[in-house]
Amino acid sequence: MVIMAVDNMDFVIPGEKVATEEEFAAGSNTFVEEGVIYSSVIGKVAKENGSVSVSPAGREIKIIDRNMLVLGTVTDDIKSVIFVKIDNIDVDSKDYLALKDGKIIMEKPRPQRFGGDRGGGNRFSNERQMRPCGVGDTILARVLYNDKDSYTLSLDGRESGVIYARCSACGSDMARDENMLACKECGHRERRKISDLYAKPEEIKKLFV
Repeated sequence: MVIMAVDNMDFVIPGEKVATEEEFAAGSNTFVEEGVIYSSVIGKVAKENGSVSVSPAGREIKIIDRNMLVLGTVTDDIKSVIFVKIDNIDVDSKDYLALKDGKIIMEKPRPQRFGGDRGGGNRFSNERQMRPCGVGDTILARVLYNDKDSYTLSLDGRESGVIYARCSACGSDMARDENMLACKECGHRERRKISDLYAKPEEIKKLFV
């Protein structure tokens, strides 16, 4: 049985195109987006029995994908979307690479009924929807979808949420105070979706081992 290397592409990196589904079936250490087969590791490409695969070379390197927990920093917050810069994860003998950023889609605010409304109809509250995290926060999130241009993230679950934050008033570290974050210096308090692992880096590391 002969294994043939793809022409001029013996060695590839994560996210590099190796073939299309019209040519081959996706084999080990590859992933498919819109009919294109990409490598998910650093290694050598080989074809065998109509499929294309990649043999890892040295340290194991993978692409962050759906259902994985990821670490990131909130970079922007607009009305319906919170944007997150995803970190590469380096734990023991494995590297997980984030080749794109993430986003948290906020649900639209639901109409609230106010007793003083003579018509008995529903009105939207003028209060800004509570944000689960703020710009600059470090978060632990789960990948819901691996879209073409970004990861769609979720903060559902006890381990997901903010794991480190600085005070928006003075810039000092925030400490957890039950379901709130309180500044150690000025006492400013902010509500967040706080991870059970807030300020517990060693516990967080165990999730990726």
